[in-house]
Amino acid sequence: MQFKVGDLSLGKVLEIHPNGALIGLAEGEAGFLHLTEIAEEPVGRVEDYLTEGQQVLVKVIGYDRLGRPSLSLRRVTDRDREAAEFHREAIEFRSVLANRSISVPLPERPEERLEWRLSRWLDEAEAALARLRKHRAGRLSEKFYTD
Repeated sequence: MQFKVGDLSLGKVLEIHPNGALIGLAEGEAGFLHLTEIAEEPVGRVEDYLTEGQQVLVKVIGYDRLGRPSLSLRRVTDRDREAAEFHREAIEFRSVLANRSISVPLPERPEERLEWRLSRWLDEAEAALARLRKHRAGRLSEKFYTD
């Protein structure tokens, strides 16, 4: 999977180095989180902020000369965290729905559908209009013959 600059990814700290950490991303890909991209304040030791095996939300900020993603923790905003949490919840919800069979209740009578009720009403209205026209025609013909 090729990440674009600005993409967020949930990663796992694989190795800690003196100048940063190696973060495992999706599909076996790994990126590097430099010491300066861990926190806003100056970081003395990476171990004070990260531990191996820790899950972190990182943002892709570029690529190094070997084509590996360069990552940042400090550029992840609160809005990014909310979006990632929403995305995670949506995926969980989708998986729960996929494993569950849902039965939608059918109407008791097929005529209860709105389209069918409207169609029946139109038919009845046209029949009533035809009766009125017939009655009117009969009245007009009676008037014609009685005058």
